[in-house]
Amino acid sequence: MVPVFPQEVFLFDVRGASGPGAAVPQEPLRAGGPGPAGGRLLDAAAGAPRGAEPDPLANSGEVSPLQGASPRSGPRRSAGGPAGAVLRRVRYLLEHGRHGLRGHRSVVGNAVRVTVGSCVAFYLCRYALGLTVMSVYATFTVVALGVLARIPGSGRQRAATVLTAIPAGLALVTLGTLLAVQTWAAVLGMLVIGFVVAYAGTTGPRIAGAAPGMQLLYILPCFPPYAPEALGQRLSGFLLGAVLLALAQRFVLPEPDTPPFCRLLADAADAAADLADHHGGPLPVEALARAHRTGDALRPSRVPPADLPASPSLTHKAMAHATEGVRTLLARLETLHTAAGPHDVYHPETVVLLQGISAAAREAADALRRGKRLLPGEGPSAAALQSELNPVRAHRAVDTLERLSADDRLVYLRRRSQVVQAADCAVVLALATRLLLGDRSVERSPAGHAFAYAQSHAHQLWWQRLTTHLTPRSVIFQNACRFALGLATARWIAGLLDLQHGFWVLLATLTLTRTTTLETWSAVRQALSGTLVGAVLAGGLLALVHDRDTVYAVVLPVVMLVAFILGPLRGLAWAQGGFTLVVATLFAQVSPVTWQLAPVRLVDVLVGSLIGLACGLVAWPRGAGREVRRSMAGLCSAIADAIGHTTARVVERSGSTDIFTINRALTLAQESLAQYHCELREETARQPDWPALLVAGSDARRGERLLPGRPGRITAHEVGAWLRHAADRTAADYRSLARHLRTDGEVAWDEARPLDIRALLAVAPAIARESPDRDTRALAAALLLDSVIWLDGLTADLNRIHKEM
Repeated sequence: MVPVFPQEVFLFDVRGASGPGAAVPQEPLRAGGPGPAGGRLLDAAAGAPRGAEPDPLANSGEVSPLQGASPRSGPRRSAGGPAGAVLRRVRYLLEHGRHGLRGHRSVVGNAVRVTVGSCVAFYLCRYALGLTVMSVYATFTVVALGVLARIPGSGRQRAATVLTAIPAGLALVTLGTLLAVQTWAAVLGMLVIGFVVAYAGTTGPRIAGAAPGMQLLYILPCFPPYAPEALGQRLSGFLLGAVLLALAQRFVLPEPDTPPFCRLLADAADAAADLADHHGGPLPVEALARAHRTGDALRPSRVPPADLPASPSLTHKAMAHATEGVRTLLARLETLHTAAGPHDVYHPETVVLLQGISAAAREAADALRRGKRLLPGEGPSAAALQSELNPVRAHRAVDTLERLSADDRLVYLRRRSQVVQAADCAVVLALATRLLLGDRSVERSPAGHAFAYAQSHAHQLWWQRLTTHLTPRSVIFQNACRFALGLATARWIAGLLDLQHGFWVLLATLTLTRTTTLETWSAVRQALSGTLVGAVLAGGLLALVHDRDTVYAVVLPVVMLVAFILGPLRGLAWAQGGFTLVVATLFAQVSPVTWQLAPVRLVDVLVGSLIGLACGLVAWPRGAGREVRRSMAGLCSAIADAIGHTTARVVERSGSTDIFTINRALTLAQESLAQYHCELREETARQPDWPALLVAGSDARRGERLLPGRPGRITAHEVGAWLRHAADRTAADYRSLARHLRTDGEVAWDEARPLDIRALLAVAPAIARESPDRDTRALAAALLLDSVIWLDGLTADLNRIHKEM
């Protein structure tokens, strides 16, 4: 099963497709896309295969010496004779092969690393030490974690992941050895371990990538013979293989290092500071271009999986929080500048806030580049910006209510709110930067209520992540169940039929099970055809070479290198055929074998394929096809609940402060959508704008996190009643969308209604300039307008989704 990397808890996309770093839905690319494999693309102009050498005389009006001449009789002789033709053909193939391999550096590098590591391990144990069991476990450890696993990252990161997996690998080899005593014990162990290892992928892309290879470390020793006395060799072989693979990942054609994520954050913060330095006049084209570039670099689709802040650690949660803040900051600043005319001069209050935003963003960028751990109170400070923000927020609220008219509707409100929202994002960026660099005192800041997780212990954060997906509505939970069921069934059938190499049955189930029945059937067809060809070639090799170990030892690295290059480049059929040759060449050096090993391999792959196909039919055969609608409906319900809870806390100062529900709904929706885009389908029906719904969920969470902690209190009963009524209507619209999605469109869903500003103006009390409680009432007005802007944004998100549907 191809691992689906979990997305980060915090959604990075922000509203406004035109803003820097804005969400742009993209169609995920699939390996081996549509069209016949190996099809030749024709040049649109010439009709010749792309990359072919052009004929210098084609369509030139000139006549080639051979054009119009009678063909020569007899065979044509090439210069240099047959030997020269062969040499030219070899040079041609080598030259084009070099060009092709340069374009697939990662695949070729990984094949070289795995071949070097596995061959060194095998030759050392088998021929130097004479330890057959140790040689098998050392070789299969390198293959499992180097080929079957998909560990992301640079050479350093991959090596660190392999070394980190050693304790878990030792435990899996030990459990497999001990549970092989009885078939029922091995099956039960396979069921539990299969689920746990697959489900562990929820904690980050590195663990998710290593999970398939880790499964093999239990599968290999759980088959007869039951040999606890061989446990020492097995563990030693695993350790040797893991260390050799880590060394190969680090020093043999290592994957290049990528820019640290903190550097990307720092670049975006600097770009935000440059935008904030613009205080009116002609549009800052260069600063906007840099903002787009740095915001785009923070998209999850642009960041290497190993660098994404996707784990449940406190540092990664703060890093994701800072990313959300800086991308929203870039979008708000761009909207502010593009809405102003080229000759407009900003209000002095706006300039003061922009200066504070610039200072806070630059301090955050400097701290991120230094990467030095901070003590409480050190690092970027948001105090100056917050001291300027609160009075400006209150003054603008009073001024806006005085000038607001029914004709302006919400346009004036939106325009006046941009710089205030940008300042809020700059505060979040500064505090999140301090938190990710080790300062947990951010919770004591006036805006610290947005960082409730700052005082959580590591085990609490990890437990919360693990329990988030512990529901049948999670695609990760479904995949883990399907995986565990298939592997346990394969182990039971292999033991029941007493298959000679039952290990290959589980290996086939492990590598061919997909998230949908359609994908599994496609994989099975390719695997069986490739295994059939590989079995024929392996049978011929075994019959021809027989028991001459020296020949197998010479051939092994060549077969491995070719198989591990062609498999990823040419598809599953080539991978299965190549691996059949690899195991035949390897096992021929371990114990006496005959050509009959090849058909045994074919039968085992067939059995494992059928088991994987059957389990796919039983457990969620459509994959994320229906789950994506359910999870999006659940997100709509969570948004509606968040609107109600937040409004109650704003108006009545009561209710829960936990945002776990909206976080969980967002995470489940993101995972189901990511898997849906990766699945093969016969036909693609028109889908709603799911990313826009994810953005709405992010907006709802942002308001639930920020608004209740704002100063001020809405004491006027009529104003509170209007706000509750507006929130109830918006929540009802989201619940209507949830019912629409759950019933596949059978329940009608109308466009969301705009907020009734006329009714607000009718009940909003005027604030006299000489009023003794003017400051208190101004804070209440600021809280009211912040809530109105939040509800207006959620309504706009809903209308955008309605237009797409």
